[in-house]
Amino acid sequence: MTRLTDDDENLINFLRQNSPEVPPASPDLEWQICQQIKVAPVERNRYRSPLWLMQPAMAAGLLAFMIGYPSFAPSKPSPAEMAKLEAFMESNWQATVGDNLDNDIWHLTDLSGD
Repeated sequence: MTRLTDDDENLINFLRQNSPEVPPASPDLEWQICQQIKVAPVERNRYRSPLWLMQPAMAAGLLAFMIGYPSFAPSKPSPAEMAKLEAFMESNWQATVGDNLDNDIWHLTDLSGD
């Protein structure tokens, strides 16, 4: 334990000599405090959590999605577009699966057997 300096001891002595007298406690002080607590109005906490915004925000987002979805959905193709797509798929299918010996795969394979 460190020894106090002379300045500290002087301060302690000054506070001891000049400290005020402690008033005597009232015997019914506890009862008075309880009565004041019962009568005092209760103030509500005005702070509100931001979580209350979650439900309205989710509802607004869902509503916006339901209203805006048809504008992002692809439109039904016309008969001309369907015919063009079908012709493209048939030509690709024939080129991929057909017995065409001019395909690139035959050019990369050595069939001569030499």
